[in-house]
Amino acid sequence: MSDTITLFGATLPDGRTRDVVLRNGRVAVLREPGRPYSRAGAGLDLTGYLLLPAPAEPHVHLDRALTWEPVGSDPDGRDGAWRSWLVRPARYRPGDLRRRSREVLRTLVVRGVTAVRTHLDIGEGRTPLRSVEVMAELRAEFHRVLDLQIVAVPTPGASDRTIVDAVGAGARVIGGRPRFAPDCRQEIRRLLRLADRVEVGLDLHLDDGFDPRLLVVGDLARLLRASGFDRPVTASHLAGLNRLSPSALGRVGETIAASGMRVVALPSERGCGLPIRELVAAGVTVAAGGDHLRDAGHPMGLADPLATAAATGLAPARAWAAVAGHARGVLGLEAGGLEPGARADLFAVRAHSLSEALRTRPQDRVAIRAGRVVAGSARLARLAGSARPGRTGRTRVPEAA
Repeated sequence: MSDTITLFGATLPDGRTRDVVLRNGRVAVLREPGRPYSRAGAGLDLTGYLLLPAPAEPHVHLDRALTWEPVGSDPDGRDGAWRSWLVRPARYRPGDLRRRSREVLRTLVVRGVTAVRTHLDIGEGRTPLRSVEVMAELRAEFHRVLDLQIVAVPTPGASDRTIVDAVGAGARVIGGRPRFAPDCRQEIRRLLRLADRVEVGLDLHLDDGFDPRLLVVGDLARLLRASGFDRPVTASHLAGLNRLSPSALGRVGETIAASGMRVVALPSERGCGLPIRELVAAGVTVAAGGDHLRDAGHPMGLADPLATAAATGLAPARAWAAVAGHARGVLGLEAGGLEPGARADLFAVRAHSLSEALRTRPQDRVAIRAGRVVAGSARLARLAGSARPGRTGRTRVPEAA
């Protein structure tokens, strides 16, 4: 594909219609449409499409995805899904993991996602790093269409050596579920120490239990400020914040914001959403992710950034920021944008406005990564291929990786 491509007649979030010229992976020019020469060269007709910064998926579990049918879920309490997963004998069989993960990644790309962070359990059985090794292979396979980040999540009892080896095998972030450790706060300190040792960030499942006596996200925020830990730290779930009074929640939110920690909300997770509006009001950077995708945690989970954004309950612009710019920030990636010079990671959807797109979730979409069209609807077939003004080709946009 040419290093230059023009997106003709796209609707911008503010309602303007523009031709958007992409060059060398960046937005080069926004210009008024309809000029006589505007249809010359390689380009895509986006008349009737809303053009947005591309979304990212900051929190998903690919190792468990698409396992609802063979696994089901133990309905007994909050940890029923966890127990159901642990008893599945084939959960780390490489062929099964590769097939399911590849299917989800293809679906995410087709739905507009150009970057993914997956949490993977490590530390069990005779092959404790198998999930990381398989996902590293898929990262190489999909590298032209999306960025794939691996978070190594130690299961209870996993040693320091296993966690360090997971980073060597391809993980780029250390995760964790401190509430399953005998001492939650001591486990957080251990994971911080290991992350500093191997020079990676930290992404933790926090305060996702039902014990009202345990709330550690504020402790982590204060520890980050006191320790001087300077690597990216992310916290997800945080359902325990819902137990706080408005004034206490405001204070914790201010502490989180001052620490620089990012938060990932998982608004589609059943009964475990965090107070998004209140955290945003306190100045916390809140991204949003899908978490469970048709697994024991959520049998109807959707790999769809429009659904995730809509579920946040935020106003449209803020809702999209949660799954786009803020989500990419969690991954440490440059945000896509529509201003000249911005990285050309973009998303086009057949809609007149962002509120319409969030409400109706059209499936007619185009994903653009680094100025290259990587996926699009089968109905979008008008790809301009001629260098002469006024002529267009009929090349189909690819539907998947």
